[in-house]
Amino acid sequence: MTAIEPAAFTTTPVRSNESAPPGHATAVGVAPFETRLFLSLALLTALAFLLANPEPPLVVQIAAIAILAAVLGMPHGALDPLIARRLGYWRTPLTFAVFNLVYTGVAAAVVALWLLAPVPSLVAFLLISAAHFGSDWNRERPLALRFVTGAALLSLPSLRDQDAVADLYATLAGDGARVVAQAQAAIGPVLLVALAAAAVIAARRAPHEGIELLAAAALALLAQPLMFFIVYFCALHSARHLREGFREEQGHGRRLTVLIVATYTLAPLLMAGAFLWATAGTASLDEQLLRVVFIGLAALTVPHMALVTLGDRALRSNQPAGYST
Repeated sequence: MTAIEPAAFTTTPVRSNESAPPGHATAVGVAPFETRLFLSLALLTALAFLLANPEPPLVVQIAAIAILAAVLGMPHGALDPLIARRLGYWRTPLTFAVFNLVYTGVAAAVVALWLLAPVPSLVAFLLISAAHFGSDWNRERPLALRFVTGAALLSLPSLRDQDAVADLYATLAGDGARVVAQAQAAIGPVLLVALAAAAVIAARRAPHEGIELLAAAALALLAQPLMFFIVYFCALHSARHLREGFREEQGHGRRLTVLIVATYTLAPLLMAGAFLWATAGTASLDEQLLRVVFIGLAALTVPHMALVTLGDRALRSNQPAGYST
């Protein structure tokens, strides 16, 4: 999950010698591309689930999320080495190697912790994800508002279908994780109200953000949990951060940017494939895929969020232009 967070919608054209802040439209009254993409796919997905009888089998949904996460979701996290470079954490081959060792070590530690304490790790992953996803909107507002927004997005699927979410959590962290879905369903109505308030607040400055939030809430309540997540994660969150990440790297060598994104997308996929091959037969394929996708996301989210936090601090400290979170 990348380190490029959206800012506010603007109706002021951007001069040709200026770069648009993250999340800004590039023309008067035009919402960003990812907003239009997400709204279109969210509408199609919601209609598909309203009309489908029965819903697509779980194995089909898990296969879809694995493929889309690999093709559309992973690349935005692959921008992290470039963000680290802008933050000054590496400049030479040696410091680049050190950065990779630290990044990989943190990710490996997350996987090890998940294996040792799966339920607390799941809870921690959800809390971190709430803060991260909630920052797609109201970036200039207090962290508490963004956290509640993200928590609402992650809890609404339990409000729609607590049993389905509980089954997913049990696959990821054992039967003890079912209580997490129960808690999310219990606080879901309150968080839904909070999300609506966040949408109103966002719309006052960035109309497209308010629309996105309401559409995301509607999709979470209409679509199966996995499909809601993959449409939001790939079509809005990842698409926005990829667009902004490539914009931030203008002038730093587009070929190097593409090479790094490709390399850091393929490397985790190869490791995931090796894990699936090594553990073949220990569980059903859909369970294995689900664990690889979400435990893998958890492992990559922690070092990624560290870069996000450091980038935000750099922005608040008025450090040189080019820092983006």
